[in-house]
Amino acid sequence: MNTRPRLFVPSGMSTCRRFIFTSLLLTSLLQAAPTWKGELTSSAPGPFPKLAPTVLDLQVSWNGTINAGNVRVEFAPPDVHKPGNFVVRSSAASHGAAAVLFPYQTNFWSEVDPATLRPRLFHAVETDDKEKVDTTVRYFPTRVESREISQLLKTGKTTRSDRTFEFAPVFDIFSAMLHVRSQKLDTGDKVTLVVRPFGTSYLLRVNVAGREPHNGRNAIRLTLGMRKIDRKTLELQPYKKLKRDATLWLTDDAERIPMELRAAAFIGDVRATLTAHRKP
Repeated sequence: MNTRPRLFVPSGMSTCRRFIFTSLLLTSLLQAAPTWKGELTSSAPGPFPKLAPTVLDLQVSWNGTINAGNVRVEFAPPDVHKPGNFVVRSSAASHGAAAVLFPYQTNFWSEVDPATLRPRLFHAVETDDKEKVDTTVRYFPTRVESREISQLLKTGKTTRSDRTFEFAPVFDIFSAMLHVRSQKLDTGDKVTLVVRPFGTSYLLRVNVAGREPHNGRNAIRLTLGMRKIDRKTLELQPYKKLKRDATLWLTDDAERIPMELRAAAFIGDVRATLTAHRKP
């Protein structure tokens, strides 16, 4: 006969375990469905015709300094052959006084699904006076994977950061631009997307403020607000590099190309103004 005393678990401990388990489950559910998810608008392209191959040149001003930098964006460059992809290529560099205080050069590459305007790949190489950062972001149906390799210019030391963001749909810089452009953009319309241009995700809120003349052309005025998404809790946090919502003007015509962007950034007033537009 087994005389070993039986071990009883008090009902209070069972209740405690159940409470902990339920709390963890609810927490995971809350993280999987953040409150801002209800703000997201449809990720489907709108009815506006797609952008034909186009080259844009923009001049950057900073705190009144006219030639602070330049940006070139090429949509579907003819010398690139990537069947089944809409490619966007861009380069930028700071100039003059801005280059002394904020030396910066970039090269961006984006591959977008032409049917859905959703990104597949984004690659960026950024160089300042201290380091070179090489970022690759891959977009999947249920997640985003990013790899960032930083190299200190003085010592050559490199570090690597790999991150996964379990969320979809997510856009990069250029796919978000193409998506917003494709929408009806009636006054009062809102477009809200998750964007992950590099290793951090943001909630982008676009509001159509109205139509007005700008720089001698009919334009659509948009306001752009960004909030950082915490990668662990998915909670929204302030985007401290932008003091308030930025303003973007698009031409109100058959092309809808960006005319000017104004942003009150942490480094001061930054503007990018269209100086040239051509078909390759």
